[in-house]
Amino acid sequence: MSKKPRLTSRTMTIKSIRSLGVDVSKSSVTCHILTQYPVGGLKTYWQKNRTKANTLFPSFYSSPKRKSKQKSAFDFADYVIENKPDVAILEPTGNHYSRLWARILESLEIKILWVGHIELRRYRGGKNLPNKSDEADALAMAAYGVDQENYLESGELNPRQFLMHRPQLIDELRELVQQLEHLARVQSPIVNYTRQVLAWQFPEKAHSETRSTKLGNVPPLWGWLAERELEVHPQSYKSISKIYRESAAVQFGLEIDPTVRLHAGWLCDIDIEEQRLETILKSLVNDEQFKTYNQIFDQFGFGLRIRARLLSRIYPFEAFLSNGKQLIEREVREVKKKEVRRENGKSVVKFSPGDTKRVKRNRSRDAFKLRLGMGTVLEQSGDNLVEKGAGSALCRMNFWQHVITKIEVDGRLPDNPISNEIVIYKETLKESVDGSGKQLLNGKHLQNKLMSKVANLLFRELSRAIAVHDQN
Repeated sequence: MSKKPRLTSRTMTIKSIRSLGVDVSKSSVTCHILTQYPVGGLKTYWQKNRTKANTLFPSFYSSPKRKSKQKSAFDFADYVIENKPDVAILEPTGNHYSRLWARILESLEIKILWVGHIELRRYRGGKNLPNKSDEADALAMAAYGVDQENYLESGELNPRQFLMHRPQLIDELRELVQQLEHLARVQSPIVNYTRQVLAWQFPEKAHSETRSTKLGNVPPLWGWLAERELEVHPQSYKSISKIYRESAAVQFGLEIDPTVRLHAGWLCDIDIEEQRLETILKSLVNDEQFKTYNQIFDQFGFGLRIRARLLSRIYPFEAFLSNGKQLIEREVREVKKKEVRRENGKSVVKFSPGDTKRVKRNRSRDAFKLRLGMGTVLEQSGDNLVEKGAGSALCRMNFWQHVITKIEVDGRLPDNPISNEIVIYKETLKESVDGSGKQLLNGKHLQNKLMSKVANLLFRELSRAIAVHDQN
């Protein structure tokens, strides 16, 4: 690899910038470089140059196949050094997939700018570039960095057109949450199988709850099955042993086989690892810079993991504001009448002509909800328009879990004005009935309404708290 040059920092303007678009895939990247926006537009440029993929749109692989003469990550570094881009434009496609390539760019002192998935999709569609093409995506990202629409009147890049750089602490939070969610997914089938087998090997404990109550200890049942006596509370270990000696399975000659004990050992290891990760996560979430956020989270009764997930998506909250204020736009347009009905568990939307009105759109709140997976998009499905959730699916899942475990179960929320507002809203939804007295909202539809309510209240409270915090 060539010797790394030291690039000097300077103000990047549309007249001087050299933009590198990097489309990240599972095990490779596809690149393109532009020094100015193509004359004649991107569609014309693409049609003229799409056949020159090897030279204009080179690909580099994290694990190259030698027989196919694929270029490696080292070749990518040489390519960057040779072309000396001022900025690299990337889409945050998976925290793991982009990390190697971002690290190489950072080591070469190339400024990285991140473009959101939705922004890039709209940009590419507006330029009539094809979907599902790595080369077209790389071109769109390179063009994004030299398109005058993404610049200020001073000629400098407009930072609002890009995702705000996340502090290292936020990256650590996101990584820990992903690891914990991975462990939850891993243990679920192990638990299911173990309980099925215990239905005849130890039926008295097959479906009993088991969880560790002390840091360093493992869940009593799994610890007993794995014969890890020193990691289980002595009284719990003796109690399970006594129940087993009197078990119907033992009386009729059935034994616990080694496979069950092996699975129980895995569950013990997973639990110990979860404890370790949660200890680290708790210290990060309780960092002083998140004090204002935690005060708001306390009012909603959010648990540790949902706090970490929220922080990883919305910090700093100022990124959703414009000059410290909510970005609210007003326009005069036809407001069509919107009719929503439920069909097969989906929200089907029908529009009909309406009146011309002056409407208000809170762009800050819309962007906030989208980041949390609480945005919506309309998709064509046959003859119908179907309303679907948009944004982070993982965040949306966290909101759903909060609704079913804290809001739908009476008495789980903390006693404060925000919780009371949520409870009143829930009761109002449940009291909404049709002419025959049948409840109009139930199941997922009711839960979605409650999830949206929580997101709106969270935005409202953070707006108030951050504004007060800034003034102080």
